[in-house]
Amino acid sequence: RSVHRCAMDATILPAAAEEPSPEAAKEQLTQKEIRCRRLVAENQTPSARYVGNTPKEELLLEHVREFEDQFVNVYGNRFLFLCPPNEYGVPKFLPSTIRPTHLPYQELYEYKSCAKFLADFFNYDELAPPDRYPTVIPAPASVLTWQAGDCFDLSIALASLLIGVGYDAYCVSGFAPRFITTRNEARSACPQLDVDIEETKEEDKQEDDEFVIPKKPPLRSEYLEAKKRAEEADLARLQEEEMKSDSEDDPSSDEDEHENRRIHCWVLVRKGAREVAEDMYLEPTTGRIYSVTRCPYLKIDLIWNHRNLWVNMQVCGASHVQLDLYNSRYFEYVMLDAENPGDQGGDADDAGAAAPDDDRRGEHTAQILDLPSPWSERPDIPRERFHARCYQGEKTIFYHKCKVEQYAPYTQDDGLVQRITLYKDVRRQIPLEIRERFKHRKDKLIERKRRPMQNETIERFLPGRPSTSATVGGALKEFREISALSRELIFYKSRLDGLVRSVEIIGRKMFEYFEDRDDRLIYHSVTLDPTALMNGTLRNNTKNKDTYTVDSVGEVPIKKMTEKFRRNPEVPAEEDIAKISFYLTEQSSTSIYSSTGKIRVDYHREPGSLTFRQCMYHYEDGNLRRRPANLPQPTQAEVHKLLQMQSTCRERITSSHNSITQELTARRKDEISIRGMRSVAAGKKRDLTTIPGSRDDVLEPSVYDLARESARVEGSREGQEEEKQEEQTSKVDILAPYLVDFVNKETGLVQLDSLQAELVAKKCTTDFRKRLTDRAEIIQRRLEEEQELLRKRRAQMQRRGDSVEKDEQAFAAYQDEAMFRTQILEQRLARHEMQAIEKFQELERMLQEDPRLAAMWQKEPAAVKG
Repeated sequence: RSVHRCAMDATILPAAAEEPSPEAAKEQLTQKEIRCRRLVAENQTPSARYVGNTPKEELLLEHVREFEDQFVNVYGNRFLFLCPPNEYGVPKFLPSTIRPTHLPYQELYEYKSCAKFLADFFNYDELAPPDRYPTVIPAPASVLTWQAGDCFDLSIALASLLIGVGYDAYCVSGFAPRFITTRNEARSACPQLDVDIEETKEEDKQEDDEFVIPKKPPLRSEYLEAKKRAEEADLARLQEEEMKSDSEDDPSSDEDEHENRRIHCWVLVRKGAREVAEDMYLEPTTGRIYSVTRCPYLKIDLIWNHRNLWVNMQVCGASHVQLDLYNSRYFEYVMLDAENPGDQGGDADDAGAAAPDDDRRGEHTAQILDLPSPWSERPDIPRERFHARCYQGEKTIFYHKCKVEQYAPYTQDDGLVQRITLYKDVRRQIPLEIRERFKHRKDKLIERKRRPMQNETIERFLPGRPSTSATVGGALKEFREISALSRELIFYKSRLDGLVRSVEIIGRKMFEYFEDRDDRLIYHSVTLDPTALMNGTLRNNTKNKDTYTVDSVGEVPIKKMTEKFRRNPEVPAEEDIAKISFYLTEQSSTSIYSSTGKIRVDYHREPGSLTFRQCMYHYEDGNLRRRPANLPQPTQAEVHKLLQMQSTCRERITSSHNSITQELTARRKDEISIRGMRSVAAGKKRDLTTIPGSRDDVLEPSVYDLARESARVEGSREGQEEEKQEEQTSKVDILAPYLVDFVNKETGLVQLDSLQAELVAKKCTTDFRKRLTDRAEIIQRRLEEEQELLRKRRAQMQRRGDSVEKDEQAFAAYQDEAMFRTQILEQRLARHEMQAIEKFQELERMLQEDPRLAAMWQKEPAAVKG
């Protein structure tokens, strides 16, 4: 049989099976077939290329049928999926379905990002059954509109976009294992983790210094390395066995009844164009990239692009196929190519002996049948859907010990767009790490990492975060916290106080780093003494004015304060302070705390010097002294300077502590309010086309989103105004024919009494009811005629008994069309009945509101008694 006949059989057989049991046939319809039928019913004016073939396409189909007949005669019976029907049941040659298109989105210009985007954009439908080709191949424009399709639809759409931006891309159909055809990635590693690792490495490279002193390589033991490798191999084997036995969604856990017979389609990108270094396969359902020689696919059947189609003749696995498409030992091509008109698979001697002259080559090229232009309309992705990215706004994918959740922007109250959860076990029940990404947050939060086992949280922010203080800018870049242990804040280099990093070891120490300060301060710290506390209070109820407030602990005595300064070239090194430490309390054998303390001052080194000047000052009798007494003692001015520096250091630490506390308090309040909003809005359906206004305190739309929103509102307002104008201009006065006899010739106005108004309303209502009834009778008559014709054709086929296959196929085609027309007429009749009731109610409302019939609703004046 020809390919055209095979394609028609695929569409006729399900329709013929509707006669005995229409409900059973309806249950067997796939989602793809339902979408196609809905498209045919809704689109009243389809393109001529969709519902029919041009003469050039008919000639092409005849050429394909001849190729298939010759192929079967030479190589034996083999089914070739060459001309499947489109959504309107019209057979189309596969290469003519690809429509090269360049869409105006940067993400679709590179093959990696394009494949990943389409994998998230589409809702994937598995082939049903998995060992049969699809019964219909719709246009890529329809597939992008539906945002859903099987592997063939996704591959054709991906190839159309890649060819449109200059890649040498092909669609490949063949056979694949179950985990590929079902898009089950429970045994695969999450590709997003590799991207995060690469980004982290790039950041580390940028932060590294330009010149690094190389370190000596550590000594290695070959025995220990061999022992470690053996232990790792044993551990990997144990983990693999554990994974196979514990995983409920393991694709290899049970036997596959369709093993090695699952049909699949993917995309091939050849090297050369767009600086592609080597051939590769793109999996359209997941966006993964596979090497041609190390791919999971089993066999290759067909390869096609927008110019030609090749039939694979190699009996080997997909990873061993030679992709020399114009070599007849490997492939049979359907269309002759002017650039490759001859067989390139012969030996060199044969090629040299069969070199044609220029005239014969030109005549041969003129006789080549070129491929018609693509029949599909131009594929397009609206900007709203492109920015939403995910099908219906959200998507969840399970990987090995990992789960990835993606959301469209503005659909979550906290701006969440992606959540990656890493698990300890294969069943994904014990979370180890949760990574969340955000967009359009007013507080500029872009990423959050949580490790529940360690009570650790890491948050990263974009530049431009609003400040919680009027005097000092926020500029928070990163926040790290281990609950009740430590807290670290990293800032952008844009704060007025020069703070770049603040670290607090809760209850023990706090230190901060500065840059570009006028007072040359680069570091200060405060060391606490938690041993002085007993049940949250000072031992022996000793009062100490130098304390530091710690969350959940209270006031903790300060043990030491330290400041560091950068070099001042205008001051000699032996007089320029590099570090000063204030020891506020010292533990002695006689008392827990004594009022005695000391100050240690370290000065900068001279260039080339290994030693530096250091001075130690002790508190004695309310004054500062150096020990032993024979050392030069400080002057009154020096003592005043040191005490002033101690007071300034204390003020700086207090001010910094208050600023950080204020920042953290604001962060906690924001997160608590966001959680409350999420719990209130849980389960509510959100509109993806509009930017919600109730979450303005959390989300901040970008300028592009605001421009698109304003353009949408402006367009809708203009559309409403145009509709109102058209409604006013096209509004028909339904009472005009009935009021002609009651027009006053002198004034041109209509004045009706109650009887006249009632007569006009009654005539209008009667005529309108008759019009609706006549319309329903026309539809009912057409429906009965269709049913009668179908009944007669069935009786005619039953009287003929056994007949040729051609008559049966013709009757099946007629029956399919008749059932379709009958269904449309029944739907039209039901819709007319519902609309008739609404229209009649609207007429009564108009008659009641018409001022010309107002007399009908007024009471007659009572008769005057004589």
